[in-house]
Amino acid sequence: MQCFSVEDDHPCLLSMCDQDSGCVPLGCSVDQFERIGCGYFRLNIYQFQQCYQPGKKDEETENEAWMNCAQDYQCSASCIRTLASKFRVKCYGKSDCETIARIHDGGANGCRDRGTIGYWKRVRDSCGPECNKPIFTRHFY
Repeated sequence: MQCFSVEDDHPCLLSMCDQDSGCVPLGCSVDQFERIGCGYFRLNIYQFQQCYQPGKKDEETENEAWMNCAQDYQCSASCIRTLASKFRVKCYGKSDCETIARIHDGGANGCRDRGTIGYWKRVRDSCGPECNKPIFTRHFY
């Protein structure tokens, strides 16, 4: 696994980046669900909207902000983390890495969609035991 401009992120996210784009900010392409995905994580507009449009400037259109975020590793990784955090309750019993990978691949119900298992296995196989490190912060009260 080689990531060109990112070194200090969670191994799971780096593996996802590698699976999605070779971890380079590729242009845009259409996925199997007819969505346009761009950048490091093939981020689509729906994901960008659901993660609260990180980095969007007042003068930017939503599409401009999405494209800019998709081409920026930290912004797009932040969006992926936000989505997984938002929907992880639907992934009870799954590791943090499986949760984030399957939600990224299949949306809010990704952990319930058998179609996301292949992506998760590719991420896991690329990442190895490093995938087991926690991603989400847990608060105990």
